Parts: sequence; structure tokens; C-alpha cells
Amino acid sequence: MIMDREFPSVLFPSFYNSEPPDTALGHCAGSWGCYGQLRPLTPQTSSSTHRFKAQHEAAGDVWCHTEPVPVPLFSPKHAVLWPSTPANPLDFSEHLQNFFVDHPSDAFGSAAGLLGDKMHFGGRQRKNAPELQDSIRVKKMNHFMDKLKYQACPWTLTSTRVDAYSRLLSDAVHSVPVELLAPLLHEELSLQSLDAAFCEANTGGALELIPFPSSTEGAPQSACLVYCANGVDKLTFQQVALHPGAVVSADEASTFVLKGPVQQISSSSTCGHSCVAVRSLYHCGVWSVSPSQQPHLLQATSSAERVSCVSFSPHVVGELLVASESGAAHLWRLGRGMQLVRSEDSNLYFNGQSPWRWCEFSAHPRVMLYADRTGAELTDIRVQPSSCHTLFRISKGAECRSGERLLLCRYLSPLHSFHHLVTTQYSAYVLDERFPCVPMLKWDHMMDSPPVFCHVLPGSGPSTGAVAKVLLGSQCAQEVMLLQYAGGGAEACVSRGPPQALLRPRDSVERLPAQIPHRTELSRARLTYSATGLTAVHLKRSTSEESFVSFKCYKQETFSTKSWKRPRLQTNHGPRDQSSERTSLRLVRRKVSVKKPHPSGNSGCRN
Repeated sequence: MIMDREFPSVLFPSFYNSEPPDTALGHCAGSWGCYGQLRPLTPQTSSSTHRFKAQHEAAGDVWCHTEPVPVPLFSPKHAVLWPSTPANPLDFSEHLQNFFVDHPSDAFGSAAGLLGDKMHFGGRQRKNAPELQDSIRVKKMNHFMDKLKYQACPWTLTSTRVDAYSRLLSDAVHSVPVELLAPLLHEELSLQSLDAAFCEANTGGALELIPFPSSTEGAPQSACLVYCANGVDKLTFQQVALHPGAVVSADEASTFVLKGPVQQISSSSTCGHSCVAVRSLYHCGVWSVSPSQQPHLLQATSSAERVSCVSFSPHVVGELLVASESGAAHLWRLGRGMQLVRSEDSNLYFNGQSPWRWCEFSAHPRVMLYADRTGAELTDIRVQPSSCHTLFRISKGAECRSGERLLLCRYLSPLHSFHHLVTTQYSAYVLDERFPCVPMLKWDHMMDSPPVFCHVLPGSGPSTGAVAKVLLGSQCAQEVMLLQYAGGGAEACVSRGPPQALLRPRDSVERLPAQIPHRTELSRARLTYSATGLTAVHLKRSTSEESFVSFKCYKQETFSTKSWKRPRLQTNHGPRDQSSERTSLRLVRRKVSVKKPHPSGNSGCRN
């Protein structure tokens, strides 16, 4: 990793106060539309014109979608393909076929009357009934089939007298006391309601794309897409090729069935070695990935407490940080075991009422970032006890709001060696570990759901003036927000343009081919699945146009969307019609061009 040690000579003025936040905005727009802090652009003299530079610039790169809908990367398996155009109103046979497919219970529910001669669906058969002698009793047959799957427990004790008393006194004597059952049921329903709105176990996302270096010049770049195929415990490694205008997936994929649901997937490519770390509730595993060999498991470990984070080291190959909900953070060195580096039995700054913990590496290999819902600290693990310094906390200094909580931390090593990204349910912050407690840059991301997924796309380096792109994603609302900023080296950080919301699958139902109403409702239901991960990669880079493709995983479906922006020389011009300049994206699998996608399938933070 190239270390960028430059620091801005002049920062934007800011105010620091470590007291608890008490800001309550009277509107819902946050600070959107504000220029933020200002600083003089040139030394001021008596004869010079006053010129200032704003921290939030209105002009920026404008990105547009090349496809009106998200495109499935993989074709549906064992699915009935719907026609792209509605059926002819006078074609009775096609309408009857659609009725059989869409309403099988109504279409074939009368089959019992047709089978009445050979199948008896009633109660006990009458003796010596000539019409029922050769018939099959369906109730008896179902009872026999159910007994084949039944496994009797050898320790079960039955008593006719006890069963009789239980039925007689069931309204007064309960198996579980109501006073005990009621609060447990209320607690379980409350937790399920909170998890449906915001599941903190999926923080970080279960989707990663690992690009491999190209072996020959001019050949398409290969990559490995790692995701959870069934949304539960099926880990899949899929080889893909990144062409300038398409993403091609290989026919074969490597699959591993884990012992628990996949919660997070993290990757690292250091010194030519690519590894993938997978986190479930109580287990962690590391796989080795290469373009020439099949993925294989390097090491796995288990924990007595729920694991909340796993992250790779960008400095040393085979080192990871593992954090658990007990407050412990371990340094995991493959082949050498675990080392406890920090343990906390409470939140850092105040009672955040959450056991969630998160760990990331920093610019030094032995200085880590330890975070919870109240803030983040830099911890030097070379000394015992560990030396800790505050990097970020929920306070007035960061212009936080009352009730705001930290949701995700990400070390921005691809962008800058000393920068970290911190997101809350309202804002996103860029912090420099050399100048802690005061954010270098702050956005109000304007997302409906809390951002728990993050991916960064570097330019040629922020110190040279390139624009870095940060993608934030949410779970239930399927939002993907694009933030752009520059600086951090010799110049102070500035944002380029307002946050841009990318297309969501649920918003593309109106752009799908026209279908009959109940099929449209089915498509809308499948396109509203919660997201499980977010990643992106550059497809083409030139002096006049830049494009990237983003991958988003929704339960059992993986979508790919392509975006492009107009030339840099035109970014300061006003809006104009770009329909003639848009290029289409084709996703190919098994050498078949996919031109039309197949219909596929307000929350807050827990206080």
C-alpha cells in the first residue's frame, strides 16, 4: 500500500465541542444545499478581490444509467419465462394456458370428482358397499404416508389420566404460565420487528468482487464474485470476466455449504494473494482465491459469542481482526491462532444499549480502530494495556443530532492511507486519524434506511485531484447513494456535487414489459426483497468518459446495473438531452446475449 503522508496546509474552519448533541432540525432536508465552511482561496490584500472556496461544491460529475432496469446477472433456473407482450385478447388457448399456470388450485380443484370412482375421499367406508370395494381410501393412505416420516421418541411417557386432566383443566392450568409467556412473547415480537427494519448482524454486506490482474494486454479482466446463493448458508464463488461493455459469467461455480447463515464477506488482495473471509453467527472462515485454482478453505474458527465483524489487514498477509458482541476484539493470524487485543464490557462514551462492535485496521499495522454505537477509538495493541485515543464520538463536535448512532466504519485504504469513513443514520463522515475528533468532511446522505453497506471506487489518487466515489447501501429500502469527494493530500477534502441516488429495483417495475395485473404484483413483490450486499468495479476508463458497474445481491437474486457519466469537459454545462449518447449494457452467460431482464425477485437504528 502506497503511503500518502501529505496533510493539507489549510483546513476549513470548524467548531469542536465534546458535549452531547442537542441539534434538532426544523425541516427534513438536513444540510442539503448548504456550501458548508468557507476558506479564502487567495491571500487577501487591500487591492485583491475576495475569493472563497466552499467545502461542498455544487458542480460535480453527473452519472446516468445505461439500462432502465437492474439486469439479473444470472439467468433464472427452472422458471417459466413470461412473454414480453400481453396475450391476444382473442387467443382463447393462450388465455387458458395462462389460467392453468397462474391458478392451478382453481383449474385442477375439480379433479376429485373425476377420481371419485377409484378414490374415496369420505370417512369410514360402509361394509359390503359394492361401489367402494375397488376404491382407495385417501385418508388412510395419507395417514400411512405420514407415519413413514415419523420417528418415535424412546423417552416419551404417555398417561391417559394425565392427558384427560390436561384437557379438562387447560383453561386454568397452562403448560407455560401466562405471566412468563407474555413478556417473552412481547420481547421476541419486538426483536423480530426491529430486525425486519434493521438487522445489525448483516452490517458490512455478504457480497464481494475480487479483480485479478490481467495476464495479457488487451484481454478482459477476470474477477471472482463471492456471494450467498440461497441467502442463508450456501457460499458461492463465481468466475466472471469484465469486458468494456458487458459482464460475462462462467458456466461453473464453486459452492460451499456452511454451518450457519452468511452475515458478512470480506476480501483482501495483498502481495498477489487474494483471500476471502466469511462471517456467520458463531463461525468464521478464510478461503484462498486465485484465477487458476479452485477456492479452498485455509482455516476456520468458532466463537462462544456472536461475531459482529471480521476485517482483513491491508498490510500483512493472513492477519484479520474479529470482534464479538461480548466486547472482545481478537487479532487472528492464520496458522497461529487468536490473540485478545481489547475487551470492553460497556459502551465507549455512553450507554448505547447495543452489544454491536466493529474493528478495522489503520495506517499502522498494529493500530486498530475499535467502534461501537457511541463512537470509535484508535487502539495501539503494541503495549499492554492498550493505548486508546478517540477518533470519533457522537457529540457536538461532529454536528450530530440527538439519538444519532454510529452504524458502520470503513478504512479507506484504497483512497487515502489515513482516512476512515463513519456512517450514521443521518450523515457520513470522513476522518483523518492524524487529526482526530474533527471530521475532514461531512455529508447528510438523505437515505430513508440506515446505510450498512459501503464500497469505495478510487480515482487515480485523491492527492492528484481525482474524484473518489463512495457507494452507500441500505437493506430494506434497497437504496444506493453515490457520494463524491476529492482532496485529503495537499488540499483539504471537498465534496463534488450533491449525493446521487442510483436506481432501485423496486422503482423499475413501471419500466418492465406490460403484463397482466397479478403478474405485475408478483414482479413487484420479488423486486422488493431486502438487500444483502453491495460492491462495484470500474469497467472502462478514458479521458472523456468513465463508467462502473455495481453489483447488488437481494436474497436469492443478484442484479447488476451499469452507470456512465458525460465527458469531464461538459460537467459545468447545464442539463441537456443525453438519450442519443447512452450505450446499452449486455450481460452474457454461456455465450447468450441477454437483452431484456426477467422479472425477478422507513427504518431506524436500534437505540
